[in-house]
Amino acid sequence: MHYKILYITLRRLIGERDVAALRSQLLQHGAPLFARALALGSERVIADALSLLPIAERISVLRHLPATLREAMKPLCQHNGPRCQPPAWSLPAARAHHA
Repeated sequence: MHYKILYITLRRLIGERDVAALRSQLLQHGAPLFARALALGSERVIADALSLLPIAERISVLRHLPATLREAMKPLCQHNGPRCQPPAWSLPAARAHHA
């Protein structure tokens, strides 16, 4: 699928808040093409899409965005970002539990 066509599909799925279909597109096309298509949108569209993805998938897509967009979207992938769950291995309680 051409990335411009994929962008149209992603916009529809974001608008519908269809998380399962959005994740399916990511798995089907891979993070590089998904990010390339997403980069056609505004920062708000990109943020909406990333906020619908689980943190691991969000970071995977983020790595493939152009540098300027990647910097703008970093707060979505930090511990205090919206809908961001820190990995279990980074929780202080998990570290203390294993000490």
